[in-house]
Amino acid sequence: MRAKILTFLCLGILLSGYAGEVWVLAVEGEIGRGMVSYLQRGLKEAEEAQASAVILEFSTPGGYLDAAQACRDLILAAKIPTIAYVNREAYSAGALLAIACERIYFAPGGVMGAATPVYFDPQGRMEEAPEKVVSAVRALFRATAEHRGRNPLVAEAMVDRDVEIPGLVERGKLLTLTAKTAAEWGYSEGEAGSLAQVLELSGLAGAVLRAPAYRWVDQLVDTLTSPWVAALLIAVGSLGLLIETFTPGFGVPGTVGLAALALFFWSHYLAGLAGWESFVFFLAGIIAILLEVFVFTATDFGLAGIVGLILIGLGFYTAMTGPFTGPAEAASAIGAVALALVVSLIGFALFLTWIPKSRLRLGGVVLKTAIEERAVGKLPSAASPYVGKRGKALTDLHPVGKAEFEGETLDVVAEEGFIPKGSGVEIVRDEGYRKVVRRVKEG
Repeated sequence: MRAKILTFLCLGILLSGYAGEVWVLAVEGEIGRGMVSYLQRGLKEAEEAQASAVILEFSTPGGYLDAAQACRDLILAAKIPTIAYVNREAYSAGALLAIACERIYFAPGGVMGAATPVYFDPQGRMEEAPEKVVSAVRALFRATAEHRGRNPLVAEAMVDRDVEIPGLVERGKLLTLTAKTAAEWGYSEGEAGSLAQVLELSGLAGAVLRAPAYRWVDQLVDTLTSPWVAALLIAVGSLGLLIETFTPGFGVPGTVGLAALALFFWSHYLAGLAGWESFVFFLAGIIAILLEVFVFTATDFGLAGIVGLILIGLGFYTAMTGPFTGPAEAASAIGAVALALVVSLIGFALFLTWIPKSRLRLGGVVLKTAIEERAVGKLPSAASPYVGKRGKALTDLHPVGKAEFEGETLDVVAEEGFIPKGSGVEIVRDEGYRKVVRRVKEG
């Protein structure tokens, strides 16, 4: 009996000193788009594990404002307590994330602030953002501080030189808080020399620390959202879908194209950039292109096609930029999207030129008409009542269009890829809903 009582007493002591798990997420180096993915996963898994709290350990010079805003929203929406540990600096975007946490602790010598937005000009020189951007970032800092019950003027002074706080910062200077001044102005709950001391000060002594590492997926998001890798994905995706549109069935081009576009939108969604408007623009553009090809085919690439290209471009552009994207980044995004679409159109034109001369389509599907034409010189007319009929192209066939045969207007597809309006054509294959034609040379 005494042994049982002693066992229960020991167990009670152990349980009373156990504060559960506390997750530690490291905000180190530049805050980029991979950091959004990292924090999103870390906060979600901590909530699922029913952790007692999450500590964000800061050692960062700042980073991209778009990424910082997405990270800030994740922290504010967290369902478990969040604690910032400034070890040793949280500058610029890092200051915003620290202010978004419920509690803030400083390591001895820690600093936080200096958050005015800056951009780099084409020559690589750093310049302060225009007043419009500074005002928007200032409001973002103010709203975050107000949400956490902190003095909003202190947060604004980190962003805007025109904010003056007597006894803290004079006009014309950006505010950077030290551990001491942060405690005096309500931006710190105290100093802690280690994470163990942070736990003690937070009433979590005895908690088990877990520190998930930066995953390969987070690094992949960083890589895939760089402008020129994104441009490669757009070019491959667009070219694959264009080729698939003009080949029977669904094969390798469509699979590769969809995979590339899925990677593009997935990575930019995880980075907090691609929203529903990006998908809506893209899908609307695809629909417009399909209407141009299969419904509104005319003598030239018409209005529906032009609108479709613009909408697709907008879909890609809005997925690569956010409200705080700098001019240089926006220019890179525009250049990447334009280059990718031009490359894909050139590649598609080369494909239309090459494929009629080839015995194979992509994916290994044999061009039956090409083989039969070389073997017997003419397709058997018994295959369909339409095969062998000759008529005239009513529109340019590039490659889809309309042609007239013995007074009947039919939707046709040019085997060569392009046949000009008014040319004589012959039906070489009947696919039911469309007829495949080739040009009949005079004489």
